[in-house]
Amino acid sequence: MTTRVKTSIQVISMASAQGRRQQFAATAEHAEIDWEFFSALRLPAAPLAYDEDLTVRRFGRPLKPGEIGCYASHFAVWQAFLDSPAAQLIVFEDDVIVDWQAIRTLAHQDLAAHRIDVLRLFATHPINAKVVKYKLLSDHSHLLRLRGYTYGTQGYMLSKRAAQALVEHSKVMYMPVDWAMSRYWIYGLPHYASFPFPLFERQGQSSIEHSQPAPTSTTSSSVAARFAWRLADRMKRLRFDLAANDRSLFGPPSDAGQAFLTDASSGTR
Repeated sequence: MTTRVKTSIQVISMASAQGRRQQFAATAEHAEIDWEFFSALRLPAAPLAYDEDLTVRRFGRPLKPGEIGCYASHFAVWQAFLDSPAAQLIVFEDDVIVDWQAIRTLAHQDLAAHRIDVLRLFATHPINAKVVKYKLLSDHSHLLRLRGYTYGTQGYMLSKRAAQALVEHSKVMYMPVDWAMSRYWIYGLPHYASFPFPLFERQGQSSIEHSQPAPTSTTSSSVAARFAWRLADRMKRLRFDLAANDRSLFGPPSDAGQAFLTDASSGTR
């Protein structure tokens, strides 16, 4: 029997959001795995810095206060994880309901050993993806390789390698945190997702204040500059995606055999 990997589970929530915290805790009553609240931030702390001019040039508008606080909170979680003895990090926002059986299985498995450094557990919009491993957790759970942006930071899992890459490449804030996280082609680690997602989002606004869209910068020069940057960025993504070789990691996708991580919680395969 192998030793279980140590996984930190952090739930980002405003310290003042006692009602929402109680609601999350009630749904996690039978989690059978340790987790804790991480108090959300409202402003970035060094080494993270917000560059509003660059944000307007690249993203098209300044970030709203809630978006800044959301980014700062997730960045702080990554930093704290890097300073901890845990080998893996699972992050939830406080407005989700979790399939704890699935999370226990994931938490007990060393995903980095399978070269899964970023595992998204939820998305707010349709995703561009392909199946790279059927039967991830069960006969009806599969591993997807994600392409392009994946919106939403309600739930995800990171290895130490991924957290280090994110901290190094995301110190300058110029887009929402889910956009920054999605840019795997910049920090060199492919993104995967467990599907169906092992959590879902409650209806209503999160206590860490996701913001509604705001008008974008529409002068001809700003639009042209933003288009040029996004075109160059897309070419980088396409080069990364073309170089990916998921078959070397997981073999050809086949909907047969046992689930890949079924026995992870017992420490055996």
